[in-house]
Amino acid sequence: MRKVKKHPLPLGFVLLLATSTSVAAQDAKTETANELVVKVSNIQNNDGRIGCTLFSKEDGFPSKGEKADKRVWVQHKSNEATCKFPNVKPGDYAVAVMHDEDKNGELNTSLLGRPQEGWGVSKNVPPRRFGPPNYEDAKLKYAGGQMTIDIKLRY
Repeated sequence: MRKVKKHPLPLGFVLLLATSTSVAAQDAKTETANELVVKVSNIQNNDGRIGCTLFSKEDGFPSKGEKADKRVWVQHKSNEATCKFPNVKPGDYAVAVMHDEDKNGELNTSLLGRPQEGWGVSKNVPPRRFGPPNYEDAKLKYAGGQMTIDIKLRY
């Protein structure tokens, strides 16, 4: 019977494998640590829910949540709520928030387009004379890590 000699893996391959695994673990850890937190204040009542949308481009901002990069709904207590966007990549973003009092998923407006529910955007930018705030004014630079912004709702 002939003996088969086992060849160990080359040291370079073992080091490459170990490095790849630790880089992947580090990337996962960094991605988890990248979180944009939105603290919402001035909620007028306990009805409904708070919707937060994260936009990386102007298209759809601030009212078309279906065009947002991410959207979260949270319940609120008293006059405050917190929305969290985990795994956000560094870049430019604008956030829009609404108090969806009737839980229909939309910001209710009057016939003239004036909001009938609470709303707000990053940097607490006020509305323009004839329309909502624009993306460029509400845009913020997110460098990674954990970042917290405050948005005060307008009614």
